[in-house]
Amino acid sequence: MNFLAAGALLALAGLAGWWLASGRQRYRARRRETLEDTLKFLAGHDAEGATVEALAGYLHLGDRTTRNLLDRLHRQGLVRLQGNRILLTPEGRRQATRILRAHRLWEFYLSYTTDLPLQDLHRLAEKQEHRLTPEQLRDLAARVGHPLRDPHGDPIPDEAGTLPLVAPGKPLTDVPAQTWVQVVHVEDEPADIFAQIVAEGIDPGTVFLVLENLPTGIHLRLDGRDLWLAPIVANNISVQVLPEAPPRPLPRKTLADIEPGTWVRVARISPRIQGLLRRRLLDLGFTRGARVKPVLRSAFGHGDPTAYWVRGSLIALRREQAREILVQEDSHETAPPA
Repeated sequence: MNFLAAGALLALAGLAGWWLASGRQRYRARRRETLEDTLKFLAGHDAEGATVEALAGYLHLGDRTTRNLLDRLHRQGLVRLQGNRILLTPEGRRQATRILRAHRLWEFYLSYTTDLPLQDLHRLAEKQEHRLTPEQLRDLAARVGHPLRDPHGDPIPDEAGTLPLVAPGKPLTDVPAQTWVQVVHVEDEPADIFAQIVAEGIDPGTVFLVLENLPTGIHLRLDGRDLWLAPIVANNISVQVLPEAPPRPLPRKTLADIEPGTWVRVARISPRIQGLLRRRLLDLGFTRGARVKPVLRSAFGHGDPTAYWVRGSLIALRREQAREILVQEDSHETAPPA
């Protein structure tokens, strides 16, 4: 065998060894992520336990593979079986809480620093939650101000694993007709139902009136709009019942609905807008109570963007941005001082 052939064989052997080692590393990482996903799922069913079938459906695994996984967790002292139910041990609950903390802190961080839609945060946090070390989690919590809830309204465990005391909610399907409520939590799975809820403008903190509660659906009034939600959708929304109607009427229009020359006041920015875009709108002057007037619509793009007079400056916004600013009519006709 000549020198070149021997060198080629050595190179191939080295490449094969690297590939096998890399494959083993990826396999171990995937197995660890599956174990942590299992603990996180069981933490969400800690009171009553979860069935093998429910866990298999969540992990997209067969029953036999799921039972082998549970055997491994049982040997590690992380789960116990009670009849047909799977329950976490104290050590399993501790590890599950760490994963929940990583997931929810990362969701909050993304909502604080990016313009990503709310429905994308969960998917990205699912990947990052397995990679954060305790030191990184500590730094991340400090950077975002130790928040108590994630963008979906879920409580974020502290470093000791303790959940903050937050007011409990009830499913929207349990609320009687003619009741004012405030959303405290929106379940982010299944993803298609969560996307539908977000598309309707329903987020933690949203206030609306339940008009009817029927077996076929929930009829509600939100920001002047009448909406119908299927029971399977409404059941993913947790609310608190308000003792009475809000002190002021809810805003009925968005800034995109206002004709040029009409003064309005900003009621609020939609909670769908978070992170950099929300901070930019606030920095531009679109704060609660600010007086705004559309001045000029673009001659191109069907009037998009539009120039708005706010706090002594002309600011151009696209229609999709203006739709996220809720406004109330203003009776004054003259511009406020700059």
